[in-house]
Amino acid sequence: MDFNKKYEYVMERLEIREFCRFAYWEQLKLRKRTWLGFLLIIVAEAFLIPEAAAVIAVFMAVVLTASGVYYYRSTVKQLDGEVWTVFSVDGSRLKVERENCAEVPFRNIQLIRRTKRLLMLGYFQAPKRPAWFVMPLRVFASGQEAEAFLAMIRNPQTQAGAGFAGPMAQTQAGAGFADSMKQGMDEAAERPQEYMRFSFSLDGERWVRQQKGAADLLNGGTFGGSARVYGMLIWGVVMAAALIALTYLIAGEFRWMFVCYSLAMAFWCILRLYGRDPEKRIRRQLKTPEAAAKVCGPWQISLTEEGVAVWMPMDMKSVFSWNSLMWLIETQEFFYLFHEDKKHFIMIAKESFASWEQVGAFHRICEDHGVQKIPPKKARYVPEWLTWVIFGLITLAYAGTIAAHIYLDVAR
Repeated sequence: MDFNKKYEYVMERLEIREFCRFAYWEQLKLRKRTWLGFLLIIVAEAFLIPEAAAVIAVFMAVVLTASGVYYYRSTVKQLDGEVWTVFSVDGSRLKVERENCAEVPFRNIQLIRRTKRLLMLGYFQAPKRPAWFVMPLRVFASGQEAEAFLAMIRNPQTQAGAGFAGPMAQTQAGAGFADSMKQGMDEAAERPQEYMRFSFSLDGERWVRQQKGAADLLNGGTFGGSARVYGMLIWGVVMAAALIALTYLIAGEFRWMFVCYSLAMAFWCILRLYGRDPEKRIRRQLKTPEAAAKVCGPWQISLTEEGVAVWMPMDMKSVFSWNSLMWLIETQEFFYLFHEDKKHFIMIAKESFASWEQVGAFHRICEDHGVQKIPPKKARYVPEWLTWVIFGLITLAYAGTIAAHIYLDVAR
């Protein structure tokens, strides 16, 4: 196998659908504790109010289906017509070029799934948040080539020393000084012009503050209409309609008691999904040493004429083109450069700037490349304890109403 080979392709709709199906299933498998919690709630209600348990069970199926449809539509929009270029670097890293670019060491690829049409290679951006590189099996000349490609990923050191023809292998094999110098000059000539570079270090506490700061910007409506508000409205309508329809099917008629219970449960689900402070969830992501190692340590940010490159701990690298970066937001501790999808972002610690003049130059570079500076807006959240109090009140009110109906029927 030629370990320098570049695989270029555009995914077909059938392949995108297959990827969505398997990626969504993998995401559900990573949320076992969440589904176990809902199962316990359903079982508990089955003993008290069987009708309510049936409503919640069917409702969860509706939510899963609706979220799967949303995931599929957003993924198709993102991948349809997108040109992928995938190849190895130094026999130890996977580089993927699309609109933006990412480099991931083979050792960080922890999820390998082979389906009927696809080879899916996943790494964790954060615990329970996998990112996928997807390769149609049709890009490989044969099954043997696909197996060799997988063997290179699973055992990069062996493959790098056994035939990789890249620059690193040449140096290790004893390339001459002149060849090494020429190689370095060629690589320098190919690099885009660099405007400035920043270096800083993150520990667990600072990473939590950085992630929460980004979530607050999204939830506070910094980018205009709050994604959280839109999500609450959309899911609230879907949940309420689904629950009311389900209660009608179960009871055979519209009973206002069921309707009110359905609306109350939809309200509670919305609070749980969108109303809680994300800090606790973010902190849980650092519980394992492996997770902390991926985010804690030295970071480097380089601004070039082509875009912004980010070097992260665990030898990870991402490159964002200027065309994909839309907003610059300054908070008390960080600068954030947000991608057009409002999900991905680049963070620069303010302490890494040498002077106010450098800050001004940074702003001018961003402005010259079409990145708009906007002020941050504050996010507000509902305390988690309050969501459980509301759930308890809803359950007690529903059980009390049923008990009152039973008492009145007996009294008659």
